[in-house]
Amino acid sequence: MLSLGDPINPPRKRQVISMAAEVLAMAKQDEIRRLKKGGMTNRAIARALGCSRKTIKKYFECVPLSTPRLIEATDPRAPVLTAEAVPTEGWQAGVQWEKVIADVRSGTPVKVLWEELFEDGTVPVEYPGFWKQLRRRYPELPQSMHRVFAPGSRIEIDYCDGIEILNPATGELLSTQLFVGVLCHSRYAFAEFTFTQKSADFLASHVRMFEWFGGTAQLLSPDNLKSAVTKAHRYDPVINPAYTRLATHYDVAVVPARVRTPKDKAIVERTIQIFQRWFYFRIRHRTFTSLIELNACLKEHLGLFHAKKHRIFRRTRAEMFESEKPHLRALPEHAFTVATHHRAAPYSDCHLVFEANYYSAPYTLRGSLLDVWATAETVEICSDGARIAFHGRSKTRGKFVTDVKHYPPEHQAYCEAQPEELRTQAQRVGMETEKCIESLLSGSFPLRHLRRAQGILALAHKYGGAPKLEQACKKANVFGNVGLHLYRKLLPNQ
Repeated sequence: MLSLGDPINPPRKRQVISMAAEVLAMAKQDEIRRLKKGGMTNRAIARALGCSRKTIKKYFECVPLSTPRLIEATDPRAPVLTAEAVPTEGWQAGVQWEKVIADVRSGTPVKVLWEELFEDGTVPVEYPGFWKQLRRRYPELPQSMHRVFAPGSRIEIDYCDGIEILNPATGELLSTQLFVGVLCHSRYAFAEFTFTQKSADFLASHVRMFEWFGGTAQLLSPDNLKSAVTKAHRYDPVINPAYTRLATHYDVAVVPARVRTPKDKAIVERTIQIFQRWFYFRIRHRTFTSLIELNACLKEHLGLFHAKKHRIFRRTRAEMFESEKPHLRALPEHAFTVATHHRAAPYSDCHLVFEANYYSAPYTLRGSLLDVWATAETVEICSDGARIAFHGRSKTRGKFVTDVKHYPPEHQAYCEAQPEELRTQAQRVGMETEKCIESLLSGSFPLRHLRRAQGILALAHKYGGAPKLEQACKKANVFGNVGLHLYRKLLPNQ
């Protein structure tokens, strides 16, 4: 049987560790261990193998020489190195590896875990050294794939906790949310603070984001918040109708990230992580008293952030955005009007409830579930995509906004008997009739003479129309007598 080192049947390619200044193969790692066992100094080993002393010290002095070599887990002949077989001398003994592995399995990025442990002093080595030790204890460590996006192809969107605002009038601290959208090709970002993640704020942030970019991408990838996704699903999520209307207006597709899968929008996640830490620490000594002031400071720092060189691409985000901008889709001619979507059914009184106010809808649709589209100024009610009612939006609470035409015929007849409707009818007849009816309906109890006013206006149909009623009212006004019996005597003589 051939051995693993037999040249006729060589093993699979061994693991290669990438370092800051050079790439060190496993064969050279083994040679360093052998020479170290022989008592050679770092300087002598570096001269013999053609590598730096810093590399030897950085990656091998912290690992005991008796540590068994990890063979690629992809080789079927490779033995799996268990946690018991891995030595725990040195800094590795102070790490709770079981907790780290559990966090990695739950989706936490390894780089984030290393940063936390490095900052509190638990892990004194750089990320490659930590990753190697974790890989030894967790051979099935998930591998990440570097994704490349074409210019103008994708925008990733996410929220994170914002900065508290001080209300100077009450001393109350108001919490905020930070909305962030990132163009995946150039890493160019838009950010703003809002008070909530509700649909109105969510959609308005999109409108301002597109204006900031000067165009749109082919695809939007948000999280699964209710303002974006009504029902989450791995393969067939239900997009919020208001968000669908925005996507249709800007001609973009919406593909939400999978639930609890941050790697689906890894670019915006990492951008938030970098920007949030940098920005929040820069303004940690400032106190903001309004959302406008906070967003003005944010926009100023966004410019500075975009002018910083990207660690990997060695170009600024602003420079990369200039090359991506021509590939963005043009904005529509008309700006998008933010309208939130709700569902409600009219009660037996022909009114549905929306934000503590009551809006009428046709009586034939009582009990049916209707679509309510609300802007800052209007409330539109639709059934099966067709608009059936349109009202001005009330700014108070508990107000009835009614269109009399939405009532059944018998209710409409009753409403027409109301004082305002009677005044309108009197104006159509003439000035004298209007004066007469106004004298009846004015005062502390206008409904007391409601039937009398109805009776006077009804006489026009009985005695030859409005001109005769107008003449009769003129004479009655002279006498100051508005009794119905007087009109019945005057009208036949006109």
